[in-house]
Amino acid sequence: MECSYAVMSLAALGVLTLGSAIVFAVMTISALRRELPAMAGPHVFALPGDAVLTWQVGELMFDLAGRMQKGEPIEGALLEVSRALHRVAERFPQLRGKSWPHGTT
Repeated sequence: MECSYAVMSLAALGVLTLGSAIVFAVMTISALRRELPAMAGPHVFALPGDAVLTWQVGELMFDLAGRMQKGEPIEGALLEVSRALHRVAERFPQLRGKSWPHGTT
């Protein structure tokens, strides 16, 4: 008899845990269904100039990686990434290491 109370307590705890997990999952999914389409649109918020520059470098690097993965020629994309990385390095001189060819500032 005493064992049945322990089993019932554990079963009730398990049911409550499972129920709250299901409720959390349903609420998260319904919230994401409303928010994701709005977030997926272009230019959801205005980025400052530094963030735009960094974003462009990331896109160029992603494009370069895709070309490398597909086996396409990468010379043009590599040149674009190199130029973009130099612009970032000029904008943020504190990121330059000691091995930077133009010295540190």
